[in-house]
Amino acid sequence: MPGRNESGDESPDGAVDARNASAAVPGALGSAAAGAPSQPPTPPQQSTQPEQPTPPQSAIAVQSADQPTEEVPAVPATAPGDDGGSDKPSRRGRKAAIIVGLVVVVLGVAYGVTYLLAGGKLAQNATVAGIEVGGLTPAEARDRLDAELPAVVDEPIHLHLGETDAMYDVVPSEAGMGIDVPATVAAVPGGSANPVSLVKALFGGDEVEPRPEIDPDRLRSSLEGIAEQSDTEPVNGSVAFEDGEVVTSEPVTGTSLDVDGAIDVLSDAFFGGEAREMPIGDLTVPVDENQPNVTEADLSEAVSEFAEPAMSGPVTVVAGDESIELPPEMIGQSLKLSPNENGALQPELDGEKLAELADDELAELGQEGKDATITIENGEPVVVPAEAGQGIEKSSLGDAVLLALTEDGDGRRAEVEMVDVDPELTTEGAEELGVKEVVAEFTTTFPPTKEYRNVNIGRAAELIDNTFLAPGDEFSLNDIVGERTEANGFTSGTIINGGRLESSLGGGVSQVATTAFHAAFQAGLEDVEHWPHSIYFSRYPIAQEATVAWGAKDMRFANDTPYGVLVDTEFTPSAGQDEGVLTVRIWSTEHYEVETSVSERSNFTSPQTIYDTGADCEQQAGSQGFDITSYRKVWTLDGELVKDEADPWTYNPNHQVICGPDPDDGGSDDD
Repeated sequence: MPGRNESGDESPDGAVDARNASAAVPGALGSAAAGAPSQPPTPPQQSTQPEQPTPPQSAIAVQSADQPTEEVPAVPATAPGDDGGSDKPSRRGRKAAIIVGLVVVVLGVAYGVTYLLAGGKLAQNATVAGIEVGGLTPAEARDRLDAELPAVVDEPIHLHLGETDAMYDVVPSEAGMGIDVPATVAAVPGGSANPVSLVKALFGGDEVEPRPEIDPDRLRSSLEGIAEQSDTEPVNGSVAFEDGEVVTSEPVTGTSLDVDGAIDVLSDAFFGGEAREMPIGDLTVPVDENQPNVTEADLSEAVSEFAEPAMSGPVTVVAGDESIELPPEMIGQSLKLSPNENGALQPELDGEKLAELADDELAELGQEGKDATITIENGEPVVVPAEAGQGIEKSSLGDAVLLALTEDGDGRRAEVEMVDVDPELTTEGAEELGVKEVVAEFTTTFPPTKEYRNVNIGRAAELIDNTFLAPGDEFSLNDIVGERTEANGFTSGTIINGGRLESSLGGGVSQVATTAFHAAFQAGLEDVEHWPHSIYFSRYPIAQEATVAWGAKDMRFANDTPYGVLVDTEFTPSAGQDEGVLTVRIWSTEHYEVETSVSERSNFTSPQTIYDTGADCEQQAGSQGFDITSYRKVWTLDGELVKDEADPWTYNPNHQVICGPDPDDGGSDDD
């Protein structure tokens, strides 16, 4: 009896294929499962008739009592034991799996062999900056590179600054330029389990470029240090005036290191984009040019349009009916050309300086005033009143002369006005300076045997008498007395030259220097310059005396008090058997208390005996030389110590001079 499927159709072999039925009619199976209890499956019955082939079906008809038939796609059924070609894919899969497995095994064996040959070591023949690292482990390679790379890559780099002649050395390691050794070793084939690296290592290595490691801050700092040394400021073209002539100075372009550009050049050369062979050696880095404000064109224009006309001749200064001429040599000393913001040279004339230079010439215009002075009359200081004068308005002199400098001929005139000129020290000012009492005095004497002493000492004393020093002023004996010449009232006298007494103009003036110095020394005034005599004279205070020599040695002291100081001299010439006397008094207001002393003499030296057969020979007795120190302490009246001085001095021996031949010359017999 033919079997039926659950849709009521008979199966070709009389059996029901539950898998196909469930696949084809899920709804029917679902209904059966839900509406009936589960039954054990009925074993398939064997058919007594031979199997008939089942025609292919495209669909299974399912129809309910009240619905039309609906076609559902059929799932082909496979009878048990029917090959139907289903084993072919399985065989192909097994073959593929076997092949893949064999490939994996082969690759694994190849990898293992390769690792045994090259694993853990760098590629044979590999080098870094010429240093052999092939066949080394990475750790060994790092150690070798750490040891040997500095000698290769840390050679000084010679930086040439643009087209200038300047060159500076940069040591890479000191400028923050080094090699990243771990990264460099990692770039060498081999030394790891990476298959690609192993294969590369198996076939040998090549030169590997070091991987740079640059500290940009240190590199910039190094280059900025070079810039501080090498940068030059531009120099403007300039015009000056010397002795009435125009003198020019050409402009100079300044340079400054392009630090950013230099960083790029160094970074590229040091294993960068434009890597150089080691050692790098010479590199040229860029510099910027800084142009001066005053160019050659500006300079040329200033010379032709102003400087040369300015020095072309004198300028006539006119004040009312009076006039004087100022020569180019004088004008040029107070004239200059300075650049404005556009680089053009503008003339400037210092009127006050010109007035000072032309003081003698300008004094001819108008009437010179007189400062108040102080003199001693009947033993008392007296203020001599100041007198106002008439002179040109000096503040307008510069502008007036400047306008005339570019004119020609008669146009070179500077017209100025006459004004009243007040004295620098007025009568009231002199009275307020406190010159009222003698604060120190000193007296020296000299023998009556030499008339030149009366002349020279008297003349020098006359010249320094009534010298007034305002607070801060300085006394200079050479400036006040002047050169010792016959025209200046001096005669020949004895001086010291090379340890011997000789005759020369002005001999004896040192006695005035000593007397004035010691008076100022006792007054506590500032000792600016003094020179004790080279040999000691007993008539002078030892170590606290002074000599002078025109053009070589001066005696100077300064008024460092808030009061005026007046130097007063009193001179009595020698006569007959009477000694000459010189007294110097310092008038002021008492401001200091002074204590002076000297050390003991030491380090004595003996004189030589000199025989002189010359016609001008002057016989002199000898005396010893020695060392000695002068001391001075100066206090203010309220007890503050303001000066504590120690001045050592060495007196040379005074050689004995005998006028006549040396008795030992020519020798003699012992008997």
